[in-house]
This record gives sequence, C-alpha cells and structure tokens, in this order.
Amino acid sequence: MLSGKGAIELLKIETTEPKEFQSIISQQLSPLERVEPMGKQFHADYKAYAVEQLLFTRTKFKHGISVLPSPGKSLLFLELPLSGQLELNYRGRDISFSHNSTYLIASYEPILYRYRENANHITVGIDLHLLNAYAQKLVNSQQEQELTLHPQLLWRSPEAASFRGYLEFITRDLVRGGNLFNSPLVATEVQNTIFSMLLSASDNNYFPLETQLEEACLPAYVRQAREYIEANLEHPVSLADITAAAGVHVTTLLKGFKQHYEISPMAYFKQKRLEAARRTLLAAEPFTISVAQVANQWGFFHLSRFARDYRQLFGELPSETLKR
Repeated sequence: MLSGKGAIELLKIETTEPKEFQSIISQQLSPLERVEPMGKQFHADYKAYAVEQLLFTRTKFKHGISVLPSPGKSLLFLELPLSGQLELNYRGRDISFSHNSTYLIASYEPILYRYRENANHITVGIDLHLLNAYAQKLVNSQQEQELTLHPQLLWRSPEAASFRGYLEFITRDLVRGGNLFNSPLVATEVQNTIFSMLLSASDNNYFPLETQLEEACLPAYVRQAREYIEANLEHPVSLADITAAAGVHVTTLLKGFKQHYEISPMAYFKQKRLEAARRTLLAAEPFTISVAQVANQWGFFHLSRFARDYRQLFGELPSETLKR
C-alpha cells in the first residue's frame, strides 16, 4: 500500500473546482470515478498522510458533495465524521453517520459517499493483508485463516471510544505539521497499536482478550459439542448426535449454546459449514470449481437457500467470492 518511512505528507489541496479536485486525487492518491457538487458551490480542503503503511486523510467540504471512488483491492477504511453529516450507500444500504459513529468499509466494494455541508471527516486506510498477518501473530495462530471483519458501528464501549480518540489525536498532529510520528520506529509502533485496538474493538473471527476469557469459562459440555461439530462438518450431523457427544440432556445443551453463542447447536453447525464453504471458494483457482460443487461438498443441496444464507453471513454472494 505505502512504504514505511515514518509520517509523510502525501497530498494537500484546497480548491473550488470539482474537476481539479477529482483530477489531483485520482492522479496522486487513488482514482475517483465521480465528483458531483450537490449545489452550485464547491469548496474542498483535503489533506493526506502516510504513517508507516497506514493512510490518514482529513477532508473538509463547505458545501454538499457526492463522491464515488473506484473500488480498490483488499483495503479497509475506518470512517470518522467529526462534524457535519456523512451518508454512504454501501451494499445496497443507505447509512447515515453522526459525529460519534464509525463504520468499517471494505474498499473492493463500490461505495457512494454523500458529504453534507460543513462536513469535517477523517478516513483511516488499512491494508487487510497486513492486518491479517498481524492478527495471526497476535493470537499465535499456526493455521492461516482469512480475517473476517464485519462492517458495523463500533463506538459502543469505553475501549472503542478510546480507539477513536487515538485516531483523532494522530490526525490532528499530522494536520498541524507536528513531528511526533516522523520516526519510522514510532510510526511502526503506532501501526501495531492501531491494529491491536481495531481487532479488540471490532467484531471479527479472531479472539480478542475478552473472548479468550469467555473461552476459558465455557462449560466442558459446550466445548465438547463444539469440537464434535467442527470435526464433522463434511458429515451428516443431527442434534441427537451433538447431544450424545456432549454427554448432557438436550435442554442443557440448548441453554448452553444460547448463553454462550446466542444460537442453537444446529445453527452453529450451519454457520461453521458456511465458513468452510467460504474458505474453499477463496482458495479455489478460477474456473476449476463451481458454487454448486462447493455447496454440495459442505452439505448444502438447496442452492438458493445456500446463496441467501451465505450473503446474510458474509455480505456477498458465493459467486462473488469465487471470482476474487
């Protein structure tokens, strides 16, 4: 994404010409497919910085504007409105942001940004490959797995609010021309801190500390049922089979899964099969396998239901995953 050399100012532009804004951003930073003022006036104040391999941008628009960037590859954006209002059209949904809300956005999907007047906004760009590698080291994982971050509003805990404050602090120092992050060593520490805080504050498939603590408190019968499920994803499994493996009454098993996973054992089984199907689709060479073959491999024989459940869990159709 970027070369790690401490903090670097990448771009600074202030203009009243939409075409100039679009051209400069597209040529020097990342392509913009469309920039459209919502009224007759336009004024943009845009600054971009690299901190190690992170991208920080601070944008101010005095008047309403819509922006459509070209989809990127394996990038994640944190959107932090400071004032004004931002609206996104993402995955067919309209999302409105207040000044204290933030969303995770995967940039390989089209996003339409609508900034209302007097919008003051921070975006932090993160390379998903780097984040994935860091997550594996953080949990000492010996098995490679794709990091799954679910787009969501994050700021609902003191820890998440602290993370947002940390990102705002870094951006303010960059905009003021400070030199706190000029050292490559400091910049690397900042990047690692941001990775750790993001993984702890977001909903993802790795285990932050609090999840590890919950894992240690799992009843033995729930752990036994889970291990049986995960060892038999390619085989026919019934609720009776899972109950027998757990060694408890079915009512106890249902209550245990509801308490710890908020779903039933069979729903957990289906979720794990969907995750296995996704790993197979992501690992497949193009044109060597079909969605139907993968679905059948993991026990899904009703293709339309498989596609519906898959999209609900991962935000895209299995055919879209296979094309990557």
